Amino acid sequence: MKRGYRSLSLAVLFFLSLSSINLQAQDPKYTTKSTSKSAPVITNADIRKGTVPSSGPELPPSPPPPLPEALTMRLESFSRSTVPHGVYFEALDGKPVVSVNQDALYNPASVTKVMTTLAVLDQYGVNYRFPMKVSYTGEIDKSRGVLVGDIIIEGENDPSFATESVFLIGEKLRSLGVTAVEGNLRVGSGVMVNMNGNPLVAGREFLSALDAARWNSRVLGVWNTIQNIKAFNRSAPYAGVTVTPGAVVVDDRQGERKPLMTYQSSPIIKIFKGINAFSNNEMTHVMGAHIGGASGVQQFLYRKVGLTPAEVTLQTTSGLGGNAVTPRAVTKIMRYGVTWLAKQKLGLNDILPIAGVDNGTLQRRFTSPDLVGSVIGKTGTLSTTSALAGVLYTKDRGPLFFAILERGNPHSLRTLQEQIIWMVASDSGGAISIALGSEMSPSLCEDAVIAVARQ
Repeated sequence: MKRGYRSLSLAVLFFLSLSSINLQAQDPKYTTKSTSKSAPVITNADIRKGTVPSSGPELPPSPPPPLPEALTMRLESFSRSTVPHGVYFEALDGKPVVSVNQDALYNPASVTKVMTTLAVLDQYGVNYRFPMKVSYTGEIDKSRGVLVGDIIIEGENDPSFATESVFLIGEKLRSLGVTAVEGNLRVGSGVMVNMNGNPLVAGREFLSALDAARWNSRVLGVWNTIQNIKAFNRSAPYAGVTVTPGAVVVDDRQGERKPLMTYQSSPIIKIFKGINAFSNNEMTHVMGAHIGGASGVQQFLYRKVGLTPAEVTLQTTSGLGGNAVTPRAVTKIMRYGVTWLAKQKLGLNDILPIAGVDNGTLQRRFTSPDLVGSVIGKTGTLSTTSALAGVLYTKDRGPLFFAILERGNPHSLRTLQEQIIWMVASDSGGAISIALGSEMSPSLCEDAVIAVARQ
């Protein structure tokens, strides 16, 4: 994947300038006799007129406090204590840049999704595609373009399978010469449509998109929305496949069935980019269930990343609930992810959004000219928790792995997090933008493919 690089204007060091004027009020009777050249004489009239001259050469501005001290002062001014704040920045060589409560446990909220992402990718690989098998009973009457029998669908709980996925299947059926089905829709195991795994509900969702005569305003809205997406940009309107009588039934796996086609989802790394950008909890739960849920993710962190139970404990794969992790452990996870992805010739931006560039929870954050495009990360928000973790790209220190895990009001904490990022970037010679434009696919189904079975 090609990336564009450009340097933005550097952030200016934050400092407080202290100066003083040495006012010397003199009695008027002495002013005319003064011969001192070391300091100008100030009269009461000068004071009344506001024409007080300088008392001498100006003092140089005081240097800014060191970054650790400045950060501590800022955190204490925010909440009178550093206890609610866990902050850790680490350079590529492993050297800490700044740290506050780096080994204390905090709720990472949706930063947990990064852990789940890496655990699933480690087991399945970045290019795995969830299959949905489409088969049928009966026969295909090619002279009439009619499948006389039932359509059967079964899958592997693909959380990205949606209405537009059915459009692709419908168009593929028509390309095979099938314009109608005289039968019903059987729903087998592992079928999810628009994140609903109830067989009957999922089946009705599938049928309402497949058969254009059954479209409602919601399905029509989806079709109109995806017309600007390359995979669905068709010159002709969707014709679909009519299904009559079109009852939806749970497949009993009885009788002979013949393979028709296999729909394959976009690669799971593409799905995860969307999940993390918009922080979708339910999709993360489905993904995590493929590797044993929270327990499976936790074991991955122990075995592969090298964390210990003292550093992380998980109750959920999405970040809901009482998860706990240390800021230092989060940076270990980020470092592991960058290293692992590099072996696949990929980057962290292939699974996480670029702040101020990609759609989602980071789209409107770090948008100032000196920070836009310099942070790749994951947000986390609960009612009394706000978190941010990822990589900050800087001029002097290079990429910095970071974790900011905090307790308090999420809205005000997000502002504080941006100030922390700015302070660290400024102390590191300024931030560097690593992206010229979004690399996100506008649809999780855009890169899906359909393989037709041999007849």
